[in-house]
This record gives sequence, structure tokens and C-alpha cells, in this order.
Amino acid sequence: MKFATIGTGWIVKEFLEATREFTELEYTICYSRKYETAAKFLSEINYINTKIITDLNKLAKSDCDFVYVASPNGLHYEQTKLLLNNFKNVILEKPATFKPTEIMELKELANKNKVILMEATKSVHIDEIEILEDFIKNNNVNSAVFNLNQYSSRMNDVKNEIFNSVFDFNLGKGSSFDLNVYPVELAIKLFGKVRDVKAVNLRLKNGVGILNHSILLHNNGIITSITCSKNNFQSINSQIFAEDKNIEIKNITSIDEFTINNSILRVAPLNIKISKSNAMWYEIRDFVNLIMNKDFEKMNYWLDITIETIRVLEIIENIN
Repeated sequence: MKFATIGTGWIVKEFLEATREFTELEYTICYSRKYETAAKFLSEINYINTKIITDLNKLAKSDCDFVYVASPNGLHYEQTKLLLNNFKNVILEKPATFKPTEIMELKELANKNKVILMEATKSVHIDEIEILEDFIKNNNVNSAVFNLNQYSSRMNDVKNEIFNSVFDFNLGKGSSFDLNVYPVELAIKLFGKVRDVKAVNLRLKNGVGILNHSILLHNNGIITSITCSKNNFQSINSQIFAEDKNIEIKNITSIDEFTINNSILRVAPLNIKISKSNAMWYEIRDFVNLIMNKDFEKMNYWLDITIETIRVLEIIENIN
């Protein structure tokens, strides 16, 4: 199965590292607007036989079986639409789009053209999430606190009022979309659709979110409280509460490790680690299986979670 990539950032390197475990996958095309950028990228990761394409239309008409889209967030919709219109399967980096209407359109197009579309959000695809879901099903879970605060490597630029890449209003939308997608999507996967949203946002001078506090009330009555920022460093974990028990999650972007705690002293904490060091392996496996099995029912299940996530993120973003 031949595949191509759009983007030359660290996330693409992580993706390619995970694909090395899939013998059926072959990295054949690297797309970049600049040939020199792609050449340098491929040299760094030692892919000497991968073809470079600088014309997006040529990529859309190439013979690859799927494309991993990891361009700036604001380009996802148009690029994916072009690829789907040319009958390419697409695994799309998070957040899929900025508007629910856009991801709904892409979903409809994928179904119409009988190609697979899936958002690449690591945490919701790990095998061990089933343990979390079983815990929620079998215990009186009432609330969760999800913390995701990552001090950005671009903060020096931000302090100098240089708003590039993820802090660009049209391309990234800062914490509100680029980062908040992780806790919001995990909450929706675990607790279901959202009935009501309350939020307070801290913004940069260009209007881009840098810190978001939000409370989600799910249809089943569970409440998720989320703190997400790109200007802070955190040292506390996220938690799911179920009266005399809780689950402590170490890293909600990929759920590398979590612990089930019980207040009854004679019950020892149960610590669980995911089996793969690179959590992107799980999403690649699920995506490849969707293609191999032409499983549109499962595809639509994942896309519906993505659509609900983008809907909630848009509500948070539009709160002043």
C-alpha cells in the first residue's frame, strides 16, 4: 500500500517512524511547496527513494493509495477535499477542520466516493481505551478534570508579537483548536455528546486563543472540566471521578499511562501502560484496517466523534 505525506514537521517524522512497523506500507511521495524543504526532510529521516512533489494537483492524481495530511490546520479542509475528489484515502491530522460544516462535507464526500477518511487523534485509538470505557460503564462516573498545558516552543516569538504557524489566526488558532482538540475529543469518546458548554478564553493580541477554561455537560449528565493552554507548564495529571474510585491519566494526548485508584486501602492501585511506545501506531492500524475492509460503518463512527468535537471547539472558540 503506497502512501504520501503532506507536511515536513516533527509530527510527520513521528508518523513515519510508526509506519515502519507495517510491512505492507511503502512511503512513496513527499509533498512540499518547496523542493529544498522536502529534500532536506527526507535526508534527515533517511528516505532516499521517496519521490518529491511540489504540485498538490499532481499529488492528487498520483498512484498512491492514501495521503497523510499534516499541513497547517487551516489548510486541512481544502487539501483533503481535493484529495477525496480524486478518490484518495486520507488520514487527516487533528484538528480535522475549523468548522463542523467542513468536516461534515468531507464525510459526505468520502462516503460518496467510497474512500476512507479518518482524523489522526492518538488517544482515542489506543487499545487500552477499552479499559477506560469499561470502568465508566461499570462505575458511577460523574465528572472528569482534563488538564493539558504545554508551554510552546514558540512563546518567545509570541512575546515579541510574532504570530506564526499555530498562533496564526487563519492557520492554527492556537490553544483553542490545535491543543484543545485532545481533551475535548477524548471527553466525547468516553462520555458521549455534549449538551451544554461554558467557557472562558484568554487570547493574544491577534485574537488567537492561548488559554481555554471550559466545562462540558454531556447528554448523560457527566461533567468534564478542561484547562488547556500553550503558555503554561503543568505537573499534575488528569482524572476521571467515580465516587470512591478514580482514574489518573498521565498524558491525555496519547494516554501513555493511567492508574485506577480505589479509596479502599486494601485495594492496590492498578497501573496500566500502553504497549506501543509510539501511540500513532494505533491510529495507523485502525486507518489501514478501514481501507482493507472498506469499513464505512466504522469510518462514520469515528467521523461522527470528530464532527461533535469540532462542533464543541467552535462553540468554545466563539465565546468572548
